[in-house]
Amino acid sequence: MSISKPLLEYARSLKPKGGFTQSISAFRRLLKYHSGYRWFLTAIVILALIRSILFAIEPLYTTYIIIYVIGPPTNLKPLLGYLLVIFLAGIGYAISNFVLTLVHGVMSQYIVRDIRTDYYSSLQSKSFSFYDSRGVGDLTSRATVDMQLVDSFLRTWLGTVLNAVFTTIIIIVIIFPISPIMTLISMATMPLIFYFTTRLWTETMPLFKNMQLIIGRLGSYIQQNIIGMKTVRIFRREDDVVDGFKDVEDVYVNTAINAGKIQSIYTPLGPAILTLGIALVYVYAGETLGVPGTALAIAQVGYLILFARYMMRLTMPIRDLSQTLGTWIAAYAGLERILEITDTPRNVEDLPDAKGLKIGKGKLEFQKVTFGYVKDRPVLDDVTFTVEPGEKIAILGATGSGKSSLIYLVPRFYDIQGGSIKIDGYDIREFKLASLRKQVGVVLQDVFLFSGTIRENIAFGKPDASMDEIVQAAKSARIHDFIESLPSGYDTPVGERGVTLSGGQKQRMTIARALITDPRILIMDDSLSFVDAKTEQEIQAAIEEATKTRTTLIIAQRFSTIKTAQKILVLENGSIAEFGPHEELIANNGVYKRVYETQFIQKASPIIEEAGGA
Repeated sequence: MSISKPLLEYARSLKPKGGFTQSISAFRRLLKYHSGYRWFLTAIVILALIRSILFAIEPLYTTYIIIYVIGPPTNLKPLLGYLLVIFLAGIGYAISNFVLTLVHGVMSQYIVRDIRTDYYSSLQSKSFSFYDSRGVGDLTSRATVDMQLVDSFLRTWLGTVLNAVFTTIIIIVIIFPISPIMTLISMATMPLIFYFTTRLWTETMPLFKNMQLIIGRLGSYIQQNIIGMKTVRIFRREDDVVDGFKDVEDVYVNTAINAGKIQSIYTPLGPAILTLGIALVYVYAGETLGVPGTALAIAQVGYLILFARYMMRLTMPIRDLSQTLGTWIAAYAGLERILEITDTPRNVEDLPDAKGLKIGKGKLEFQKVTFGYVKDRPVLDDVTFTVEPGEKIAILGATGSGKSSLIYLVPRFYDIQGGSIKIDGYDIREFKLASLRKQVGVVLQDVFLFSGTIRENIAFGKPDASMDEIVQAAKSARIHDFIESLPSGYDTPVGERGVTLSGGQKQRMTIARALITDPRILIMDDSLSFVDAKTEQEIQAAIEEATKTRTTLIIAQRFSTIKTAQKILVLENGSIAEFGPHEELIANNGVYKRVYETQFIQKASPIIEEAGGA
């Protein structure tokens, strides 16, 4: 089966839907972001009005030249004044247009910054369950490609709309007193232009939205295959990956072509209909033009030219308005995808009466805890046990038994569905999330280091940590000597995702990062899985010292972990099979003894012997 098949089926399943109502709702949300920039809005309105007035001056004064200078009788006296007004109007128009574009651009950047900040802030506050069902490439696409579409719209939309409105009003104010009938004839085409523009809007908007959805999923697909390139090449699936990409691209291209066809039909209709209005003005003028005298005929011709010039000038804001509408169609699709993420509620958040409580002794109690990622499918069921202050508990169980799920509940990465978890007698939901997670150190199995220096990565959980604190944390994790051996020491860049370090070195770096916050409760998710036996002993010795005064939960995969734990918790199918000290569980002759004999005695005997026996 092609690995791109689910993506292709998704792309083909998209149907044009959504439209005017949803677009208006999104536009209102966008306007709220404008409300914080009233001075910019005021300046844009004033500049747009000045620009439209200056834009309308030249045809009017050209008509004055025809009527009052060319004559008859010819009168050159006002010519210089008229030309000066036209020249100054042209200069003023250029200046006002430049300033308007600049102010508009600055405001748009502030608004884009606010939208992007809200989007990124919302990502930081999302629960783990949110990321369980979201592709990184899709989320990145929304912050980049979709945001760029919104930016393109924000740069011009307000100035374009104001230009169309002000220019139309000013032109009507000028020409209506000259000939109300000709004005009405020339404006009669506007409803048709509005109708076809609306059709363009409603028919292409769903297509653009689908294009953005495909691009988002395609981004996740590309990222997945870049990260997994070694696996792709090992199994010789390069052609399949490329073919899958082409298939999805074909769906995207066909959608874009359909949108382009609709645009090619409706976009030229606005200027064409406006030109029809000009023709109707000419027809009416040709039938009614009176010529009782030469001067009157010249005046009539001058006004006819004025009407024609203004109608032609109306094509420019109408054209710009049509282009802005097309920009909004694409921007709306992007904005909706951005707001979808921003508006997604958090599954885990502070309760209204949560407090910044301080963990004292660190007693941890699970009471009838039930949890599942999917409703009615519990991963943990009726889990009850107590960890005394300073006690170290090794958690053992087969894959899928709920080990990681259990430890993720303590810092509230997920919320339980039933029962309670208490620390020092307080339900963990009584803690503010920031307070709880600051006092619960976590070392994940999936090691992740940021691009930056070793110093920055160790101090990530405590940015204001002193160098002494950083060094002490590194020593506790048995990574200090290695760091000191590097040419740049703690200022050595680690590369993206820590590519310049070995697996064991990255593990020890993350342990140091957890220890620097001096957590009262320490959680380690199989954090020794990438280290050799010798390094494991060094880390175990350091952790043993560091955890003497801390309540510690460690997922156990090696006997050395179990050996240093006061108690062992054995999970089986989401429930506690056994809980107690090593000797007691061996004497019970139950699940733990069976696992111990098959997994640790047979498979890990070299490690046991090297560590000094059981």
